[in-house]
This record gives sequence, structure tokens and C-alpha cells, in this order.
Amino acid sequence: MATRQLNRFPARQRTEQFAAEVLEKCVAVGGTITGEHGVGVEKINQMCTQFGTAELELFHAVKQAFDRQALLNPGKAVPTLARCAEYGRMHVRGGRLPHPELPRF
Repeated sequence: MATRQLNRFPARQRTEQFAAEVLEKCVAVGGTITGEHGVGVEKINQMCTQFGTAELELFHAVKQAFDRQALLNPGKAVPTLARCAEYGRMHVRGGRLPHPELPRF
């Protein structure tokens, strides 16, 4: 990216974009986005890259088992399927997108 283009974006935005690209490359070469400390809000979108619908639904089921009222870290730790659709990382299997009722952006 040319220096002129880089200067249009704040340093934080460039850093977050670079970090997202690194995480997605890790998944692409067979790695994972997670580490010993788990996934924080800065990695939540990349979970949509690494995990499919079935895994995300299972994560939500486990979270609900321990947090029935959704009081612990609402909207964090496990992305919703709608968030994955917004991020553009819905998995296509068998030529079909899961959850066709979700809006695509």
C-alpha cells in the first residue's frame, strides 16, 4: 500500500486490519486464531473464518448452559451467525449457505 494511502487511515485501524489478516492467514495454512488465553473481542470476527455454523451453534449452547440469562460478556467471546454474515465469512457447504433467512451484506 502506498504511503499516501496508509496515511488516510488511523494507525489503530491499520493495526487492527493487519492483525485480522495475520489471523486469517493462520487459519488458511491450517492454524488457529486461538491461544492459551482464548478469543477476545479483537478476534471475534476471525472466529467466523475458522469455525462453521455447527461449531458456532455448539459454542452458543455451551455458553447458554452456564449463562442462561446472557449476563456474562454479552456479544463477546462467540460471534452470532448474523455477525458472521455481516463479516462476510459465512461458510458455504454443498453449494448452499446455512441460514438463508439471515440478511447478507
